[in-house]
Amino acid sequence: MATSTVNLDALIKRADLAARGEEGEDISSLSVTGLEPKGFLYPALRKPDFQRETASWSPEQVADLISTFLRRDLIPAVILWRAGQDVFVIDGAHRLSALIAWVHDDYGDGVVSRGYFQDFISDDQRRAAVRTRELVSATVGSYQDHKMAIDYPQNARVEVAERAARIGWQEIQAQWIRNADHDKAEKSFFRINQGGTKIDVVEQRILKARSSASALSARAIMRGGTGNRYWNKFSETVQGSISAMGRETYQLLFEPALSAPIKTLDVPLGGSGYGPKTLPFVFDLVNLINKASAADANNRRVVKDDLPVDETGADTERSLKATRAVLWRLCSNHASSLGLHPALYFYAKSGTFQPGALLAFVELMKDWDTPQYLAFTRVRQAFEQFLLTHRGHTEAVRKLGSGSRSRPRLVAFYRRVLADLQEGKSVDAIATALGSEEGFAFFITPSEDLLDSGDNAFSRDTKGAAFIQNALPSAPTCPTCGGFLHHNGMQVGHRKAKREGGTGSLDNSMMQHPFCNSTVAN
Repeated sequence: MATSTVNLDALIKRADLAARGEEGEDISSLSVTGLEPKGFLYPALRKPDFQRETASWSPEQVADLISTFLRRDLIPAVILWRAGQDVFVIDGAHRLSALIAWVHDDYGDGVVSRGYFQDFISDDQRRAAVRTRELVSATVGSYQDHKMAIDYPQNARVEVAERAARIGWQEIQAQWIRNADHDKAEKSFFRINQGGTKIDVVEQRILKARSSASALSARAIMRGGTGNRYWNKFSETVQGSISAMGRETYQLLFEPALSAPIKTLDVPLGGSGYGPKTLPFVFDLVNLINKASAADANNRRVVKDDLPVDETGADTERSLKATRAVLWRLCSNHASSLGLHPALYFYAKSGTFQPGALLAFVELMKDWDTPQYLAFTRVRQAFEQFLLTHRGHTEAVRKLGSGSRSRPRLVAFYRRVLADLQEGKSVDAIATALGSEEGFAFFITPSEDLLDSGDNAFSRDTKGAAFIQNALPSAPTCPTCGGFLHHNGMQVGHRKAKREGGTGSLDNSMMQHPFCNSTVAN
């Protein structure tokens, strides 16, 4: 996956805003040398525990901020609030974190980040860090280069030596929120953060419902149970349980790691586990599975705003268990797993993950019982052939809009195709009928080719589409149901069942979906 954003979330510690702000002498600016690991300022810096991840800037943006600072160009002041011994960054966390990253040489892969994420650093995060470090080194040089230049100016680049001579008093401007308690400080945070890079609607819900089981579950999954432990108010046993299930659920969704352009069918169930869109997707998934949503006037599913606070962690544990059970069912080695191939069900023909397609399938099957799963298995081969031929189900978001706008139509499409197949209709007959209906025609009719770049060079999407087009039809299939097999959703089964005297020999072995192995075949 191409490098996108730099994760600087570890560099300023999180803390609860509950402590009352205190009067004290304010400083008008922050010295960059005070940001060193043992500097006078850095140990006191905090950001609100509910603040979104500091992981929205590209490598170029981080490098540009550092360069801008060192050129002594204008950088907007950071806004601070004092609470006891802590100094909270109400606005400017990204700016300040970029400078801290430079001082610490930690762009998401350094000492502080490795400790914060318990060495659980994704390939995407690592690549973004490496790219940022390379850009900074090429444009301005590292902080260590500047410190060395103070003692050995003759060995440094001229511009580095010149900056090093003044770096001790180069500062970041600061403004303070005065005479404010916790509530006023929090309101200031939300008001200020509606300017610049605004907090989107889903992110606002996550922040406002931050103590609910839905938000805590999403946070635990998002970082694989590492990073800031939003659930640390619970007992140690519950904390351990939440962390462990968060890590397991992350693995179910996001491993093996996704790379682009796609050159393997071993793609993860939930796309890339890194980036600003991941947390809203996981939050929606958790809410959908745990029915923490309601229908609006247009019968679209929307997340409830009044998600209750989880006082003990028990609700969060239940939420994670339910989420894990559904992901087990979708694609895993668990006995319940259908082993749905993500590249067919949840990725566009270009190889781009489509969250709406996964959420729609979760909604489709969330109330199924065993007879319905068995009925699906009986028509699965034809259903997957239909999806392979008509890829419109992964274009629904682009056609209808994201989230709840596209999901009802896509669920209705799935139900219609499955019902027609179960009635014995052929794939071609179903396609012909749907192609003549206004509500479903775009699922069938080929869309304009969005993969034509108009250039002689192949785009990344075209390269991914070329691989999927050639590889997916020839993927291995389950001998029981005829559906495609995926790396994460297959087991070795017996050709002759054990109950009939089948042995564990190689000749009697075959790869199956876990559900077929446990329910259908044996």
